[in-house]
Amino acid sequence: MPSLFGRNFSRAELLRRVGHIYQIGGVQLFSSEDGPSRGVRFLEFRTGTGFIFKVAVERGMDVSYCEYQGASLAWFPPSKLPGPWYFEQQTEFGWLRAALGGFCNSCGMTHIGNPETDSVGHYNFPARPTERYGVHDRMALIPGQLRCYGERWEDDQCVLEAEGQVVQAQAYGENLILTRRYTARLGESRFFIHDEIENAGFLPTVHMLLYHLNLGFPIVDEGSEFIAPFAGPPRVLFGKADPGRPEDYCQFISPQRNWVQQTFEHTMIADGEGRVPVAVVNPNLGTGGLGAYVKYQSKNLPKYIEWRMMGEGQYALGIEPCTNSFGREQARSSGQVIVLSPGEKRSYDLEVGVLESDEQIQNLRNEIEKLRKAPY
Repeated sequence: MPSLFGRNFSRAELLRRVGHIYQIGGVQLFSSEDGPSRGVRFLEFRTGTGFIFKVAVERGMDVSYCEYQGASLAWFPPSKLPGPWYFEQQTEFGWLRAALGGFCNSCGMTHIGNPETDSVGHYNFPARPTERYGVHDRMALIPGQLRCYGERWEDDQCVLEAEGQVVQAQAYGENLILTRRYTARLGESRFFIHDEIENAGFLPTVHMLLYHLNLGFPIVDEGSEFIAPFAGPPRVLFGKADPGRPEDYCQFISPQRNWVQQTFEHTMIADGEGRVPVAVVNPNLGTGGLGAYVKYQSKNLPKYIEWRMMGEGQYALGIEPCTNSFGREQARSSGQVIVLSPGEKRSYDLEVGVLESDEQIQNLRNEIEKLRKAPY
């Protein structure tokens, strides 16, 4: 039963009060008609609580815009989330010109990390014995194909959903199909992502995946805090930081001139069902603070990367659960490489939402503290 405007409504009670459910919320398809994003279609989800997110169909079916009651949860780049056909995609660091930014960038499906060369001789094309992989591969810049979207009722609950496919394929190469489903509910400030990636080809394929969730101002600001069930100090991958000082990776400062990114690899503690909750909380927003959280399954996403960027104009935190450490060489040397056999599938699930009150923030803090003390 949706909880809206401080009241609970049955389906019948709600529909008596509106001309169409779009008056309260729903899923609608729009397209950009100007600027670098011209031609990109967006599925706009409105849940009736002031929580709105938009799925960019042509940008890998990723979430671009995300806001709560007028406050953006996402960091936006100066490139304005372009359509993939306008800018270079895989010229070493072309991903930074076209993909990075918005609420989520899906990274993969065959490589995550910085540019790297690897053998692809098993694809049986002698003219191309190796492949040069650009930053975070192609997934975030592949146009998707919608399968369905809209609203449906489950008794008194209105479910908002959409499903589409993204295909990363080439002749003499990989043939991977992502089937992605978004689910939200009227009256809630959260959504769920269910991804299924299948090797639709006839040869084995290396598979890597990273969810690059980019949180920005005003959730990220001076005084904001990153909270998570850390198992211990992180490993510093890039930048200068003291892993023994939690403030170096948990606390946020004002935008800094000439800031060099910091990147950390964390080991997280999961609950008894394998879920890991992480959040960014700004205690200075609203009456008791405001936060954004992500919950993911550690079974298929055992690694976690934190991108902490406190630079002027590039002021963001990256929440990045992933299948393996950065790069093929590192993954291979530590036994983390996933190889999908023909027909093999892997599934991934995330929950993303808003902490709307001091009570919800404290409940998550309690949940995380309980994990730190639990004998898992």
